Amino acid sequence: MATGRNGFAPSPPGTDRASDALEPEGPWNGYVRAIAGFRSGVAPECISATDYLTYDDASTGRNWNLPFGYGTLVAASLPASATVRLATPAERIDLTMDGVEVTTRAGAIRAKAAVLTVSTAVLAGDAIRLPPGIDPWREAAAALPLGRNEKIFLEIGSDSVFGPDSHAYGDLRDPRSAAYSIRPNGWPVIEAFLGGEGARILDEEGPAAGFAFVTGQLVALFGSEVAGAVRPLAATSWSRMASIGGAYSCALPGRSQARSRLAQPCENRLFFAGEATHPFDFTTAHGAHDSGQRAAGEALAVLRNSHVLDRRDPPFAA
Repeated sequence: MATGRNGFAPSPPGTDRASDALEPEGPWNGYVRAIAGFRSGVAPECISATDYLTYDDASTGRNWNLPFGYGTLVAASLPASATVRLATPAERIDLTMDGVEVTTRAGAIRAKAAVLTVSTAVLAGDAIRLPPGIDPWREAAAALPLGRNEKIFLEIGSDSVFGPDSHAYGDLRDPRSAAYSIRPNGWPVIEAFLGGEGARILDEEGPAAGFAFVTGQLVALFGSEVAGAVRPLAATSWSRMASIGGAYSCALPGRSQARSRLAQPCENRLFFAGEATHPFDFTTAHGAHDSGQRAAGEALAVLRNSHVLDRRDPPFAA
C-alpha cells in the first residue's frame, strides 16, 4: 500500500480507521503511532482517517512557543471593560423563557445567550448539569473524545550537553516516545511532550514513572552523564482533571461529521465553541480562538435579528 505524509495512505480507507491505512508490519509503524499520539493523543485504531487527513491538509507545520504562556496572551488581549471571573466553574445551565441561566458556585448569571467552550469530555459527562434536549450535542461530543497528552518538565543542573532552543525525539520506533524541547528561550529546562501510549505512563503509573521514562530516553540520546544533570521539576495531569478530562479532541472512525454537529446552536440561545467544533483546525489554540469568534458572531446575529438585545441583561455568558 502506498503511503502519503506521516506514513498514512493518501486517501482514507473504507473503514475510516487510521490503523487500516498502515502497511502490515511496516518498518515505520512505530514512528507513525508515536506521531499520531502527539497529534491526536490516541492510537491509530481510534482515529478517523478522514479527520486526521483534514487536519494534516490544513496544517502549516508551524508551532509557536509563547515565552509567558497562553494565559498571558489571552489576558492581554481582553478589553479593559471585560469582566473575568476565575475559579468560578459552572455547575448548571438552564434555558429560560428569554435566555439562559448559568449557575456557578458564586451564584447565577443570566444572559440572553451563552457560549459554551468546555471540553468534549466535560460536555459528554456529568460535570455540568445541562438543559433537556441537549442529548444530540452530548452524543456529538462523545464521538469526539479527548486523547491523552501530558508534559513533563526537567530542570537542567548542568547544560554542558544541551544546546539552547533545540529539539529531539526519543526512539520513534517506540510509540511511547516523547518529543523534547530543550532549553526553550534559553531557560534551564527540558519539556517532554508525551502523547497516547507515552502519556498513559504518566496517567496510570504516576509522575515518578514518567520522570524515569523520559530520563531514560534522554540518557539513550545524549549519554549517561545526563542522568546526573537533570532533575524532576513538574508534570501535568490533564486527563485526571475533572474540568478538562484529557488533551484535545479526536474523531472516532466514521464520526468526523460530529464536529459540524457539535458546532450547531441549541435553540438559538446556547452556542458552542472550542477546538473540537472547528472543521479543520481542531486540536489547536488558533482553532479554538476562531471557533469562539464564529460562535459569538452567530449569537450576535440571532440577538440582533430577534431584537432582544437590550440593557437589562448582559448579552452573553461565556
